[in-house]
Amino acid sequence: MNKTIKYIVGIVVLILVLYFSFDIQKLDAYKAAHSQVQFDASEFAQNFWETQLPECINDAPEINAVTKQMELNPEIVFQNHAHKLGISKTHYLFVKGSGTIESVEDEFLLVRTGENTNIQIATDFIFGNAVRDGSGKVDINKFVNMTDFNNVSVALNKLAKEKVVSRLQKSAKAGMTIEFAGAAEINEKNSDVTTLRIIPVNAKLSDE
Repeated sequence: MNKTIKYIVGIVVLILVLYFSFDIQKLDAYKAAHSQVQFDASEFAQNFWETQLPECINDAPEINAVTKQMELNPEIVFQNHAHKLGISKTHYLFVKGSGTIESVEDEFLLVRTGENTNIQIATDFIFGNAVRDGSGKVDINKFVNMTDFNNVSVALNKLAKEKVVSRLQKSAKAGMTIEFAGAAEINEKNSDVTTLRIIPVNAKLSDE
């Protein structure tokens, strides 16, 4: 009887030793902890800016073609040029073009790109996912968690402010010509191109 009790006690002790020798974590917590160490959103954004952004700009449709098509059939623009996440009704796309700065407002430059076309180039409140998702090159499925994915947007917007927007804030004046490329957000329920707002990722000013 004593041997049996000792045997049972020994097994229990062994189980307890093995149990406390392991660090048990939930899988989500483990992934989150390790992703924070491994993923650097700023580095990812900088690499994107240098290696993938030029292609996005080069392939972007011309702004006047987009606004004209939006008036005729927005669905064609959504299908051919825009990107969205899941079943969202918000689409993002890159556009490029040139025009004359009509006025410098507190939050944007009002730019005339065509005879009857004005667009807004943002110079304040640079936020959202237009740059990240408009590119179509940042795959949500390659991210361990949503925090990392969202931080990419924050980092890309920061680069847009530092590299492009800050210069426009200092130098843009009414009457100047501007060549630009940037990302825009369009909702299926409100596709009015007269309020199209573009976050610039590239811009060149001239007095001509």
